[in-house]
Amino acid sequence: MKLLLVDDDPIFRLGFCTALAQETDWEIATESFDQILNSPPRRSIDVLLCDPGWQGDRRWLRYRELQEKYANIPLALLTSQLDAERLAQAKRDGVAGYFPKGMAITALQPQLVAIAAGEKAWSNRLQSKNQNILANIRRRGLSDIYQTLDAVDAYLLRENLSSINRFVGQGRRRELKAAAWVVQRLLPQASLTIEINQPNEASPAQTSQIIPSPPIVLTNTNTRWQTLLEQTFIKLNGNLRNATKSTIELDILSVEKRRELCYIILQQLNLILNDVQWQQIEGDSQFIERHYRSLRNLWKYSTQEFISRYNLEEDTQSELFLEILNRGAIAVDQEILSKIPHSLELFTYLLKDRSLIIDHVAYRPEAKESLDRAQLILENLLLNIASGTLQFILNTFGESEIFKHNLYSPKVRSSRDVARFRNDLSWQYRRKKYLLEPKAIFESKYQILAFSHLGIVQKNIYAPRHEELENLTGLAWSVTMIFELRDALAPRVRSLVAWLGEIVVYLLTNVIGRALGLIARGISDGVGSSWNTVKKSQ
Repeated sequence: MKLLLVDDDPIFRLGFCTALAQETDWEIATESFDQILNSPPRRSIDVLLCDPGWQGDRRWLRYRELQEKYANIPLALLTSQLDAERLAQAKRDGVAGYFPKGMAITALQPQLVAIAAGEKAWSNRLQSKNQNILANIRRRGLSDIYQTLDAVDAYLLRENLSSINRFVGQGRRRELKAAAWVVQRLLPQASLTIEINQPNEASPAQTSQIIPSPPIVLTNTNTRWQTLLEQTFIKLNGNLRNATKSTIELDILSVEKRRELCYIILQQLNLILNDVQWQQIEGDSQFIERHYRSLRNLWKYSTQEFISRYNLEEDTQSELFLEILNRGAIAVDQEILSKIPHSLELFTYLLKDRSLIIDHVAYRPEAKESLDRAQLILENLLLNIASGTLQFILNTFGESEIFKHNLYSPKVRSSRDVARFRNDLSWQYRRKKYLLEPKAIFESKYQILAFSHLGIVQKNIYAPRHEELENLTGLAWSVTMIFELRDALAPRVRSLVAWLGEIVVYLLTNVIGRALGLIARGISDGVGSSWNTVKKSQ
């Protein structure tokens, strides 16, 4: 069965899609209202599910536009804001069903099947206007704050902005970030309920597990895994601007599209880690092989999903596209995936519950140091996969007007701007390959990308890299030799300069200074004797 979810809340879209995909084998697509209403009608859809009330009462009746566009497809409402009056109105409009947000996935699934078969399904559990009101205020408030923050960021990018206006805009941005921080911590989050069948002799009833939003649905009971993924979701709701002082691939996307791409990658990573085949692997060699294959699949599935959302003219399931994608996977694997630091350690930490070694110390899996390091590795993995996706898009669809209009930042849309951006990236690749990476290897560290309150930042973590250092050749090896030569000569040169400085000081103070003093004394004595001679002559 093919289901289309239309909801303006990207976090709920991702969580619902992940939860339903684990319970069924359905084909599930998700869109916002603006995207689905402004794009050509999708084909072969069995059920439409939408929440028209996420952005408030003024846009409540948008489901009627979906009914007009998809007249032959049954439409159901999945919303937390439906009272008896609106329920009656929806029935009069021919809506096929209503389900409140928070309904168990296992209870929702058969109802959707019935709707696809032409039946009606109306939940008996109506929600009052006050139910979940704080969670709704939280979602809408954060949405408004981030939209305003994006507008302020765009305003601050103007070149002709006066110092006073820039100062006021920066203050406004700080206020918005503070407001988002307060809202995230004081107001409750929406929840998604998933019923899990567990054998219980005392009670045959099903138990319920509440997954808080950001809604990551886990079949693994590892609480550390859940904590890492949820923390990453929370950070994705924050500032995503580039604060690394260098060009990265994500710069070409608007802020909202950066967030959506990262959501997709994290969703695919969750599905990969939840694969039961990991439990059937015997031996470290098979685990390592599957780990690298999983990284390639993570990039391929994420790229395929991201492109399919915006390039409707491209059939992402066709043999031609899959062939292009496989060729791109080879290039991305060589340039990015194989160079992601500590990705294997992250997989063994999450799937085999092994310790992480930090600064030659093996920390317990539940230790704070292990959680912090795993969080950094996960964020860097996510951002590198996103960079690989955009690298493929730029190399394959760089001049596509569809992507320019739907994905690219407004300041990078003309052919000249795109060419300039690609040239900046090319220069950055060369600089990293021939200068920054050899230097990092020589200094036994990795430069990784991570999320912070400032945006996307670059951090350094220590790690022995002796084998890589021994395998350096050509220009990269020459760079390390130059650094070693500088390190060897710099102390001696500094000592020589200090010694010469002392000599100069001695000459100035004890030789030249005394000579000048004698000259000055002679002049003063001559002037004094001349003055006495003049007085005597008078």
